[in-house]
Parts: sequence; structure tokens; C-alpha cells
Amino acid sequence: MKRAFTLILTFMFCLVACSNLGHSEIQSWAFDVVTWDHGVYKVTNEKVSETEVEIEIGIIKKHSTNESDELPDLFSNKYKKGTRLFKVKNIETTNYISVQDNDTYYQAVKMDGMKTAAN
Repeated sequence: MKRAFTLILTFMFCLVACSNLGHSEIQSWAFDVVTWDHGVYKVTNEKVSETEVEIEIGIIKKHSTNESDELPDLFSNKYKKGTRLFKVKNIETTNYISVQDNDTYYQAVKMDGMKTAAN
């Protein structure tokens, strides 16, 4: 009986230890972001029509899924390097910009109080 208890206890310890492996590698962002002009923008599901897209204002230069308190400029946790960012007609970039994802443009709303790391 004592041997069975020890075996069960050892097995449970191994299960707990194995289930915790790699947790430090898992990253989970609350939402998708892009950074531009030292501001952080939350990407929404709201589409912007192609006719409303005005001029290209930047290209994502760094992509990472690792969470950090310091985000570089022209960064995204979702979009790969080379993704294009645009100004939307008649909308100030302090309100929102647009992110091109294939043939679709998505609204990215500026998050007040959040800035990129100093360069």
C-alpha cells in the first residue's frame, strides 16, 4: 500500500512538472498592435475601404510575439515585417491609421498614454 501511494505521488509530481514546462515561452497579448510615429495602435476588425486609404506612412520593420513593456517603432505583434501602414482620408493619425493585410485594410486605433520605446 505504501509503495502504491509513493508511486501515485511520484506520477502526480511528474504530471505537474511536465505541465509547467514551456510556460515561460507562451506569450499572450490582449490584442493585436502596431506602432507608428512613437504611438501604439490597437488593430480592430473594423475594415477601411480602399477608397478611404490615402498615403502610405510606414512599413512594419519588426515582428515579435514576445510581450514587452518597451515596444520599438514600426513594430507589430501580429503583422510580419513589410506590412504597410496608411493614413486614412480626412482622419488624423492621432485618431487611427490603417493596416494592410493582403487586400484588406483594417483600422488601428491610437491608444492614449501608450508610447514606443525611445530610440
